[in-house]
Amino acid sequence: MPEPVPGAAGVRRAATPTLVPMPRTSIGPDPVGRDVIHVLLDAATAMPWAEDEIDRRLVQWAADAVEATVTIEPATADTHGPDALSVPLLDERVLLARRETGSQGFSDLDRRLLVALAAMATTSARHAQRDARLRRRALTDDLTGLWSHGIFPDLLATASRRREDGEQLGVLFLDLDRFKQINEELGHLDADAVLREVARRLLAALPPDSVVGRVGGDEFACVVRRLDGEDGLTETRTRLRRTVNQPIPVGDRLLSVDVSIGGVVSVSSEEDPDALLRAAEEAMRAAKRGREDVAPPRWYDEKTLVRDLLDQGGVGIALQPMVLLGSGRVVGYEALVRADHGDLGTVSPLLLVGSASRTQMLDELTEVVAAQAVETVAAIARDSQTPQWLCLNVEFEQLVPGSALVPALAAAVAGTDVRLVLEISEREIGRWTGAHDAVARDLDQAGIGLAVDDFGGGHATFALLHSWPWRWVKIDQALVSARDDDSSRVLLGHVVTMLRDLGLTAVAEGVESTDQRDLLRSLGVPLAQGTLFAAPTTAALVRDAAATQRHAAPPDL
Repeated sequence: MPEPVPGAAGVRRAATPTLVPMPRTSIGPDPVGRDVIHVLLDAATAMPWAEDEIDRRLVQWAADAVEATVTIEPATADTHGPDALSVPLLDERVLLARRETGSQGFSDLDRRLLVALAAMATTSARHAQRDARLRRRALTDDLTGLWSHGIFPDLLATASRRREDGEQLGVLFLDLDRFKQINEELGHLDADAVLREVARRLLAALPPDSVVGRVGGDEFACVVRRLDGEDGLTETRTRLRRTVNQPIPVGDRLLSVDVSIGGVVSVSSEEDPDALLRAAEEAMRAAKRGREDVAPPRWYDEKTLVRDLLDQGGVGIALQPMVLLGSGRVVGYEALVRADHGDLGTVSPLLLVGSASRTQMLDELTEVVAAQAVETVAAIARDSQTPQWLCLNVEFEQLVPGSALVPALAAAVAGTDVRLVLEISEREIGRWTGAHDAVARDLDQAGIGLAVDDFGGGHATFALLHSWPWRWVKIDQALVSARDDDSSRVLLGHVVTMLRDLGLTAVAEGVESTDQRDLLRSLGVPLAQGTLFAAPTTAALVRDAAATQRHAAPPDL
């Protein structure tokens, strides 16, 4: 059978079949004048179809079988009319056959032929998915999901071959210090959980195109693209060590482990991948031998950790401005918690908030953050002679009737030009009940607004949008940053239109480029924040920057 034209919108039956013609066959009561047996035989013999050929083969064989123009369309396409016949496929698509208006309509035989071919395509797709899962399992570590020791050198070699001209790679080797002691103290189940958490952190700390593998019981290796020489290698080592050092929750305690890291810079694709990996491992062992501060695993009680941070001034803030997209003027700031522990160093906000929640100290932590943020933003509002918003992130569990947090926050902003707004992640608002209406009214009476954060981040439910008259709805960075994808741009536009139609103000978060800014402007998004305007930074630096920034009073939302 002749090959179809790649990329063609539709394919018609080839005039000359490749197989020796067989007697024309009819299936069922509908007499036909086409080689349907040949078509089905070709399709069945080729099963399972290659993954990257499924759509092309389906269109070709369907066109041959029913003598029509055949395409694959979204499920929303117009498939009605006597000259059209459609069969559903996977992924909300349909196989659509059309004939010229006025020609013979489709028969039940045509429908059964398309159904049979669509079933073959579905079976082939599922077979390909299963094969992909099996290949992945064969090449990855069962415990962590990272690449396995066996495949890692090949992936390193591939990354080296595919590098751009002049591109340098970083090859790093990591070994968790005294992990045998952790195994003995925790047992294998909890120790395995520690390894999974370390793997997750490595993936999160490195660029998406990095290669991360588990190459031993407590050993990991990484390949980092587009490295800035030895300085970049040093920065990456420092970042990874800080990431791994962060306390790991184990039961009701926190465990801090240390890690030894070695690395080498690869400047040429001619370098042997195995030699690079060995050199990185040797650098790790040299680093371990040269360190005098290889500490044993350290345990911390969550409550003591949070208490020490609160009492000893270890909790601080970073502030990021929110701007009017039309003018670029600053109308407020979001306060983000930061923490630094004398022994542990920087403590991640996620860990701190989780520990404070589990130890019933979340309200106290919020009050400490609010006090510092209000002091800074009130000074900016006073100097600029314009009221300013202050956004605080709170957990849903804090919005309970009778909470002491509401009067405490109201007292913090009393007598200032700070307009306080509490932001709640969309993933929690689905639990909103009538009791929360009462808390929201108390906040409203105190002049404190409520807003939805992270909308579109994967937990959205439209019911939450009319739970309360939200001050604004922050569109998650995942939607904002997917601007190069046509479907994502369409989705973003629909979200903005829906919010506008509901009378809700959209705020775009995570804006990082002028392209994103321009797209958001064209969609009519009024407010935004992100590194394009300013990254989160310390209160002192925000005060200094505010002296030269243009401010505007918050719009009446």
